[in-house]
Amino acid sequence: MSEAQQVAVRSEELAWNEVDDQIVVLDTTTSTYHAVSGAGVALWPLLVAGTTRADLLEALRRTYDIPGDRAEADLDAFLADCGPLLRTA
Repeated sequence: MSEAQQVAVRSEELAWNEVDDQIVVLDTTTSTYHAVSGAGVALWPLLVAGTTRADLLEALRRTYDIPGDRAEADLDAFLADCGPLLRTA
């Protein structure tokens, strides 16, 4: 995924709610539940609104004050885990 590529949740097919310290997501097409926790909770609103990888990376760096290479690795892992919940343009 390039830095400028748009990414967002498949909002028309998902229902979610924040429960305690995580986002619980129901994929209505597969009836599968997913849980988003940790830094993903901070990134979820950006994904709901639609954003870019660059904006997600900046939010991760700013929120957690972590080095760029670690932020990139963490973001890549998060986006891979959320893959079925996302659409890219």
